Amino acid sequence: MTPETTRRMAGGALAVSAFSVALALFAYWRTGGSQDAERAHAVLRADIDSLREKQTEAVAYTRASLDAAYQTSHDRLTRLRELLRTEKDRAEADARAQLERAEADAHALVTMVEAEARMARDASIGTAEQAERALSSRVRALESRVALLRAKQEVRRAATLADNGKVEAAAGMLVAVADRLDEAQARMPREHEVALSSVRAALQAALTSVQAQASERGERIEALLSRTDALVRSLEESEDTAAGRAGTPGRKAS
Repeated sequence: MTPETTRRMAGGALAVSAFSVALALFAYWRTGGSQDAERAHAVLRADIDSLREKQTEAVAYTRASLDAAYQTSHDRLTRLRELLRTEKDRAEADARAQLERAEADAHALVTMVEAEARMARDASIGTAEQAERALSSRVRALESRVALLRAKQEVRRAATLADNGKVEAAAGMLVAVADRLDEAQARMPREHEVALSSVRAALQAALTSVQAQASERGERIEALLSRTDALVRSLEESEDTAAGRAGTPGRKAS
């Protein structure tokens, strides 16, 4: 047998072997192989269905959380409006304008919260969450502003007590003002914290002068009121900006 014949026979055997392997693979695909593929597809479909179900649940949970957040803001504004009505009834004339401005902002925010809560049902999750965070921040800033206005009222009452010689009562009232500033800070945007620190310093100076019955206690109290007013105006301007309106020109501090 020549080498050429041997090569031809080997090549033929190789071709037969390759054909046999191809037939075997085809048979495997037609039987067990196709079944394995179908099982793999079934598992994949189940995984996709599970992921879709989890995604649906996550979206539903997020939307329910948004509804709850909007309701929380609405409830806080409702309580704030009731508080403002009470504060206005006993406020001095020169403080009433700021309380009325805060009340108007509360009314406007209630309307916005209600509108955004309705629109959130059709908006994308990201858009709805961003809108809710922005409104929640404005509600908290308004609460901070009202706390400062209440602090002003208490400072004025402390001044009256001090003028009437009731030093201990006046000092106690100023100590209570510190608690009111804590309340304001808990809700205040961070960019206003430096100004709040200045108010705290003025409060400490006023308290010290009242306790010492110093002659400059009136000046210290006026300085405290002035710094508090400046912070209130800054918060008002921030709300003007957030609401997309120009600040009220010539608004008089009280």
